[in-house]
Amino acid sequence: MSKVLVTDGSKREALAIIRSLGRKGIEVTAADSSCFNAGFLSRYSKHRILYPSPERSKTRFVKSLLELVKREKFDLLIPVTDFTVMPISEHKEDFEKYVRVAAPEYETLLKAFDKALTVQIAAERNIPHPKTFILEDVKCIREVAKEINYPAVIKPRMRVMWTSDQATTLKVTQRNYACDRFDLMTKYSRIAAMLEKIGVNDHLPMVQEYVVGEGCGVEALMYNSELKALFMHRRLREYPISGGASTLRESMNDGKLGNLGVELLKAMRWNGVAMVEFKVDKLNGEPKLMEVNGRFWGSLALAIAAGVDFPYLLYKIAVKGEEVNLPSYREKVKQRWLIPGDILWLFSSILHTEGKFGSIENFVKAFTVPDDIIELNDLVPAFGALVNMLNDGIDVISGRRTVEGEIVF
Repeated sequence: MSKVLVTDGSKREALAIIRSLGRKGIEVTAADSSCFNAGFLSRYSKHRILYPSPERSKTRFVKSLLELVKREKFDLLIPVTDFTVMPISEHKEDFEKYVRVAAPEYETLLKAFDKALTVQIAAERNIPHPKTFILEDVKCIREVAKEINYPAVIKPRMRVMWTSDQATTLKVTQRNYACDRFDLMTKYSRIAAMLEKIGVNDHLPMVQEYVVGEGCGVEALMYNSELKALFMHRRLREYPISGGASTLRESMNDGKLGNLGVELLKAMRWNGVAMVEFKVDKLNGEPKLMEVNGRFWGSLALAIAAGVDFPYLLYKIAVKGEEVNLPSYREKVKQRWLIPGDILWLFSSILHTEGKFGSIENFVKAFTVPDDIIELNDLVPAFGALVNMLNDGIDVISGRRTVEGEIVF
């Protein structure tokens, strides 16, 4: 029987992978730095392993996981989040002495994780994207402020960064939006000073024009830069409401959007799974590139429910060496992330938007929609998700994490 190790068991995308492979009779070991989580509680997890938190010490995490794959004979290692994909990819050569790693080479991975590199590749291929300024010096913000159209967005080049072996995460929140020149210069200087204070000095934030429109995702599985599976969805709700993970979404199919996403991944010489995010500009209907998630994505359960089982397809290619045919899928399939995603969306909508009663009504109507985590034949993981939500709440109260999910040590 094949053995697969899945990291980040507390995350819903890891749970989707565990369920997908476990249902196929594959022996799945769930791993995480917390001992009570959704993945560990799934009936499809054969074994459960704790490792040191990569957020607190990247070095200890890599050392521990290397010792694990040396000791146990796994056929495939699937890192799931930025916190595990990046360190494992950085040491991929060491890991692949003992196990196949479902992640691209580190140099390739950086093309997705560094948004400035992503935009540069998109520009070379004429893939539509917001007007973007990549700054080398904080003083350049004065000139940028004269040229950019407003509103504008101050974007960290990387979502996760390590300083002194500890991880810092930065997201786009309300503080990152500027409405005029003075607002942009003030907020940019403030964010740059914050980054310097926590020791992130090598990559200043980018500045982009803000695109109003519907968020869409193009998910793909590439092997030797050739397309093996493709799926698309549109975001119906997201948290933070200013732009974040989808809490309600539905499957769709758009040939133009799919071609743009695949073209970008081919230009990156991508190998593995990835999600290319676009916004369809409300002004002209043109899709514009937002970013690339170079790993499994949070809404993975929707793709599986609609007919594209990415984890199993990846397993068949990486472990079995099988050829796979491009699968079809059903459109207008919906999926929800209730705990805590849609709950946070509801509270945020009530606090920051008009039409509060409309938000409550839409929230209640979605209870008929299948959930990423809550599943009748594998119900216990929902309790793990609740515990994780409570732990995150404690982190917010203690100041280790922001409400939006940022981590700053």
